[in-house]
Amino acid sequence: MASLDGLTLAICTRNRHEDVKRCVASVAAQTPDYPVEVMVVDDGGMPEEILSELERLLAAGNFATFTYFRKQQPGLLLSRMFAVERARYDTLLFVDDDAELERDYLVRLADAYKRHPKAAAIGGIDPNVRGNWKWNLFTRLILYDSGHPGKLSPSGYGGSMVRWSTMSQPFRTEYLLGCNMSFRREALRGIAPVAWLEGYSLGEDLYLSDLAGRHGELWIDPALRVIHHASPISRDREELVAYTEIVNHHHLLRLKQAGPARHAALLWTALGLFCRALLRNKWRHKAASYRKAIRVILAEDWGISRS
Repeated sequence: MASLDGLTLAICTRNRHEDVKRCVASVAAQTPDYPVEVMVVDDGGMPEEILSELERLLAAGNFATFTYFRKQQPGLLLSRMFAVERARYDTLLFVDDDAELERDYLVRLADAYKRHPKAAAIGGIDPNVRGNWKWNLFTRLILYDSGHPGKLSPSGYGGSMVRWSTMSQPFRTEYLLGCNMSFRREALRGIAPVAWLEGYSLGEDLYLSDLAGRHGELWIDPALRVIHHASPISRDREELVAYTEIVNHHHLLRLKQAGPARHAALLWTALGLFCRALLRNKWRHKAASYRKAIRVILAEDWGISRS
């Protein structure tokens, strides 16, 4: 018997109509033996013909409950909060609009909650997230990767997810991957908006993981797999994402009340990312944003003026 009385599957999107159709088609192909509400939370707009097609797909898959919301105030974290507030069921699964669920994902998710009754959150993997020896060495040197699958790096980064595809059994973790992560609704009751998680909200999965981890165990199950296509239609400009890649981790460390050693580790990681951007033409457009972010953490963590 499934351990879930029901599930709200939320897809947060913005102007990615074809991606959403592909995502919903992968949901409609699932065969859960419990009720599933499919919710689309949209920061853009969706033509009626697309909505009708989504409804047809889900009806053919016996997903009787489909809800669509168009938000007024944009932002990924706000969309997550919106879904938590309006979810019909006590367990939520967030799936990125540019991700596809592999076969039997929802059946396996119910089994995972049955095996881990103390879980506040359970996430899956994207098997295509892999490192190579050069990347793995570099990320270990700059403290971007902890070297342990379920552990954040000293600077607060989740670079160790490159190891998830090599795991054969579920494992405890400090964080989940944003493209497919599920939570007991009670574990997210205290969620609140924060000024530094706006727009694309890079790091919001770490923010939610930290909150849920205060209410129970966090697990990654390698049997829960998605194909994450990483849509080229971005919510924010690459330069802004590069800036938040550093600054948002600075805020996450402050949220955790991390000590000076971890803030020093973040500075080291930031310098590593900056040097990489300078040395690689492919990433050179990010260098100015990394430099700006480093000035922020020097000023706020170390009292060194940005002037």
